[in-house]
Amino acid sequence: MIFVLAACLLSGCLGDKVVGTWKSTDSNATITFNKDKTFTANLGLIGTYQGTWEKDGNVYNLYYRDAKFGTAELSGKNLTVKIGGIISFNQVFVKQ
Repeated sequence: MIFVLAACLLSGCLGDKVVGTWKSTDSNATITFNKDKTFTANLGLIGTYQGTWEKDGNVYNLYYRDAKFGTAELSGKNLTVKIGGIISFNQVFVKQ
């Protein structure tokens, strides 16, 4: 039983740490990561976006309309979200 639990924890079958709602430490921006690998980001004046995400190590690639939209990087209890483009966005989020 302990072996099965340990194997499950190591393989991530209990879910990814990024899943849930995160709030910016600098603004009212929020981003919610869902178990089905979708996200909703409310970035204030920049807008609200819905897309998909995929994990690559500690980095989560964010896709909007099938194009890479930005990244989110998990470091301890903080998530740094970076969005490129005409208006760039780079903020630290904490899980709610």
